[in-house]
Amino acid sequence: MEQLTFSKVVGFVLAAAFAIAIGVSMWALMIGDYMNTVMNQQTQHTVRIVGFAGMLAALVTWWCQRFTARRGFLVRMLFALFIFIVAFCSFGGLLRFIYIHAIYPSQQDWSLSGMYLASLNDFYTFLLDMMIPPRPGYLGLALAAAIYVALFGAREPRTVEI
Repeated sequence: MEQLTFSKVVGFVLAAAFAIAIGVSMWALMIGDYMNTVMNQQTQHTVRIVGFAGMLAALVTWWCQRFTARRGFLVRMLFALFIFIVAFCSFGGLLRFIYIHAIYPSQQDWSLSGMYLASLNDFYTFLLDMMIPPRPGYLGLALAAAIYVALFGAREPRTVEI
């Protein structure tokens, strides 16, 4: 029982450290992209959103890794890469949606269809902000995150059924 509790504490510490490192790295990459330009208010909010989205995506990726704990390294890494990219874009769109609705509440359509269309718009806007211009640093960081999760994430020994 004591070994199980210690293992969970170590896993939690590793997940939290991983999330903080990825969030700060995402934020630093975005700051580096805009270092030579004048950052307007929207760009500053996008930079903040990228950091928080990276942190949340890292936590979700770490948590979801238990679904592939019995697979090989390549499958765990590809699964982690897929989950990280999807979670990063989803959290980015969600945080952008929340930010815009919190800052400009009187300018929003609060009906269900209006909120749905606004959430789609914010998701695609965040996705385009991250993909245009191409940012190879983010792809490298996502790949490094996937490798880290595959190496240090949840693993279970394979069992052979006869």
